[in-house]
Amino acid sequence: MKALIYDGERVNCQDVQQHDAKLYPHPIKIKIQLAGICSTDLKIIDGKYYNKTLLKPNGILGHEGCGRVAQSSSGSLFKAGDHVVFETVFPCQKCAVCVKGLTNYCSNWLHIGINTNGTFSEYLTIDESMVHKISKDIPPQISVLAEPLSIALNSTASIFEEPRNKALKVAVVGPGILGLLHTLLLAERDHSVDIFGISSDDHRLEKALSLGAKNAFRSDAIPTTMQQYDLVIDSSNTSSGAAFALGRCKPGGHLRVLNLSTEKNISSSDIVKSGCCISTSKGIQNRHMVAACNYIETNSHKLSGLTTHFFSPHEYQQAFNFARSQKGIKSAFNFN
Repeated sequence: MKALIYDGERVNCQDVQQHDAKLYPHPIKIKIQLAGICSTDLKIIDGKYYNKTLLKPNGILGHEGCGRVAQSSSGSLFKAGDHVVFETVFPCQKCAVCVKGLTNYCSNWLHIGINTNGTFSEYLTIDESMVHKISKDIPPQISVLAEPLSIALNSTASIFEEPRNKALKVAVVGPGILGLLHTLLLAERDHSVDIFGISSDDHRLEKALSLGAKNAFRSDAIPTTMQQYDLVIDSSNTSSGAAFALGRCKPGGHLRVLNLSTEKNISSSDIVKSGCCISTSKGIQNRHMVAACNYIETNSHKLSGLTTHFFSPHEYQQAFNFARSQKGIKSAFNFN
């Protein structure tokens, strides 16, 4: 099968054999249709991943995707041809955080595209517990968004665990796929959302307005008298974006950090003096993917136009360069 292999220095498109079935108690083989390109994939390729020792030697990259079941175990709930999406992490269910129910922070996880083979391949083998059926009527350019959508649903659900009696003034910093999905979900709750991007983000900012943002600002056209916000979502993925997000959060407000930048630009003094409550959100649990599937089944039209560009596996250099340019929104490899 064709797959994109990362050898620790560069990516190559190769014909390989997959041997992941022995990793899982209930393996299921999936024929990949689309595999989304994530900023984490680019960090790995660019040598900026936070912990390179986690990476599988000569592993297949990619952790977003959708496909059809090609082969399942005897007695499986899935049959050949089922349309599916899937979680990225297979937790051990035994470590201290798993016992607490925080499986997305498992210390012994198997993570596709990180320490096991990923979605930039014709086929993916994972555990059945990670797989979720989705209607065959949902186009793959929508289904491929299930993983980032589940992250956004996890984030917004934990922000609003306590009932709130009023609409919040919200700033989203960074109009990538997570920033846009947060904009959609927060605007649906009748919160007033402003979104901030950079000069190359015009098309993304325009999309944010169609998703419910009240205002969209470029960094070179930000009002001189900037207000502060009740809730700030930092999905910028840069240290400068993190500093900007912190400055936009009012004392007593809530800063939700999704930024995975390893650059350094904020001091502890900045954090203390901000007076805001800072929280993070990482990955998903099973219930978040269930919620994402339910959302897609009933609201797929709202996700239209978010997957914008498609590449063959052989076009991987072009695909990665395009994703770096931020000219589209979500780019994906087509393995059909």
